[in-house]
Amino acid sequence: MKIKLSHPLISCICITQNRPALLLKAIVSFDTQNYPNRELVISYPREDLATKQLINDILEVADLRIVRIEREGNESLGTARNDAIANCNGDYICLWDDDDWYHTKRLAHQYNTMRVNGQFRDASIMTRVMLFDAKTQKGYLSFPYLWCGSLLCKKYHLLQHPFTDSSVAEDTLIVKYLESKKLLHYISDSAFLYLYVYHGSNALSYFHFSYYLKKSETLDQESTDWIRSLLDTKVEVLPS
Repeated sequence: MKIKLSHPLISCICITQNRPALLLKAIVSFDTQNYPNRELVISYPREDLATKQLINDILEVADLRIVRIEREGNESLGTARNDAIANCNGDYICLWDDDDWYHTKRLAHQYNTMRVNGQFRDASIMTRVMLFDAKTQKGYLSFPYLWCGSLLCKKYHLLQHPFTDSSVAEDTLIVKYLESKKLLHYISDSAFLYLYVYHGSNALSYFHFSYYLKKSETLDQESTDWIRSLLDTKVEVLPS
């Protein structure tokens, strides 16, 4: 008997602005994913010429499925995400921040673990991730928490319950909705899939991030060095 595996299209939503070096690493993380059916939706301000040029350069040399959206520069993160979701092609939406790092198995693992006790949940979220403080150069294993940036969700729910028009806590209401309807699968044993990086230009304040760190477990030197090596890796677009 042959078993047919289903790989619905997952749209990875990346909201960026004038950070081409960070965006390039996020694109590399997307390119190395082992989930076969995916697209990267990149939203950037129309006056952000550096990002526009980067995408042009990548599409000249790489066969990547990229949807580009040019937006007004004053749009909030929540509104930009809503617009990107409305214009993507996927059945599922995965948040793909431009300043974090993702393991090559992130998409496949998150999607496959949504099958729980013979039933398929409509969304998944990671409750433990890795954290890195670029100011102190220290790595951490996070405390149990709903890390909203790791959300993978059926598009239908995000269209019906969009992100709020804000750049902070814009995802709180949709996550609460998914919880209330018991649609959310919690992933607690795969922190290696997601590295949350604080670099100084995050939407989250350092005061808030420091609160997270106080509740988290400091990683040993070997693990921290591994994280540093990931973040220090130089990437560039080479001509074809």
